[in-house]
Amino acid sequence: MKRFIIGLVALSLLITGCVDQINIEDVSLSLLIGIDLDENNNLIFSTSSPVFNKEAKIKEEEYTSQATTMRKSRDKDDQTFIGLTTGGKAQVILVGKRVMQHNNWFQLLEPFFRDAKNTLNVRIVMVDGPAYEVVQYAPKDKPRLPLYLSKLIDTANRRNINVKTTLESLRRLTLEKGITASVTELHKDGKLIVTGTALLEESGKYKFSIGPDETRLLRILQDETKGEFPFTYKAIGKPKEGVFPNNAYSFSAQKISVKTKTGFKENKFKFDMDVKMRVVLTERLFPLDVRTEADKLERDMEQHLKKGFNGLISKIQGAKIDPIGMGLYARAYEYSHWKSVQDKWGEAFSDAEVNVKVKVIIASMGPTK
Repeated sequence: MKRFIIGLVALSLLITGCVDQINIEDVSLSLLIGIDLDENNNLIFSTSSPVFNKEAKIKEEEYTSQATTMRKSRDKDDQTFIGLTTGGKAQVILVGKRVMQHNNWFQLLEPFFRDAKNTLNVRIVMVDGPAYEVVQYAPKDKPRLPLYLSKLIDTANRRNINVKTTLESLRRLTLEKGITASVTELHKDGKLIVTGTALLEESGKYKFSIGPDETRLLRILQDETKGEFPFTYKAIGKPKEGVFPNNAYSFSAQKISVKTKTGFKENKFKFDMDVKMRVVLTERLFPLDVRTEADKLERDMEQHLKKGFNGLISKIQGAKIDPIGMGLYARAYEYSHWKSVQDKWGEAFSDAEVNVKVKVIIASMGPTK
């Protein structure tokens, strides 16, 4: 009898549940979702879903509607889509810049946290312009738009052109007092372009944007050093001569190490950041004796990088935000002082002293002397 019961239980585990089975032809997968505000501050939601019907010539359907909430917009989608709308496979949520310029826009994404069938790994992107224009974009030389857009974001992230922020990580960053959130920024100008990173306030409101080079510097300060870090600079003290940039050089930073020391002195926080990196020279448009003058080029790189770090930190402190996450260090090492300013950390960080030291070692200049 025991063997019979054990065998019955084992067989039951192999049986596929089919109570709520639904054919894929009867489902409308919202792979791409857009959120906008029109000129009268009415919410506009747009959705792009793949079509699995063999008879359909267009394999993507999109719909844009005005609705009071995201959940209400799904009802309008169901009025026109032939399948039941679901967000469990969403790849990207596009948020228009007009939406992010308001406090607490993050609450619009409430359905994704309320419904367990929805995914939290969806990428969050700010569109510099109307998000629905991106949703309606139909390039003939690219794969399905949701797949193309997600690959575009991921590829840019591998080269540290942008940050990759999912819905789950955005929620964590929004609730965390020691760091402010940042998301990928996208622009449509005939084609889709990842322009860099949008930095947000503690309330989630858009503050300002940074381009690819400053995003790479931000990633280094965050100690997020995976992927590629290419930089191009003009050699200090070498003026340009002629048409071509014969004073420029490029390198790729590798094996980056970031160490941060935290202190509190004279009623303000102090952070000393030590950045070390080994670099590979990838381009040099001026003569240089690599055997005897390598140290000169290393010092040139250090000056450029330090200037870039200081400029970025100055912008961040002026905006009273902290996308670097220095508040996490303050809480960990100076908790007694952090505790009194945790609810206004952006303001406290704006008065902090941040010193960045850069050390560069050229590991390779290529096979050409």
